[in-house]
Amino acid sequence: MSDVRENLTYERFGTAVRELAQTIADDGYEPDVVLSIARGGVFVAGGLAYALDCKNIHLVNVEFYTGVGTTLDMPVMLAPVPNAIDFSDKKVLITDDVADTGKTLKLVHDF
Repeated sequence: MSDVRENLTYERFGTAVRELAQTIADDGYEPDVVLSIARGGVFVAGGLAYALDCKNIHLVNVEFYTGVGTTLDMPVMLAPVPNAIDFSDKKVLITDDVADTGKTLKLVHDF
């Protein structure tokens, strides 16, 4: 993992989302649901959902970062916590804007 932080312009963000969507499509993955981790994952989820033609988007609010480079000990879901949904027969694409420790992704995946 690098300590270099990349800040994307809107133009570069659009290009990056299209490139990521193409990589996902080339891999043959066709999600039934895009599950967004708010807040940063909302924009990624929207772009990917459009690019992958997936109209089913869910959102979960998670707090982990308290500032640039500072976090809580563990991520926590914020109210309103969604009802548990059975995604066992669904292909779910979880999106977020940052994935460095993997703790937030694990929390959402396990939920």
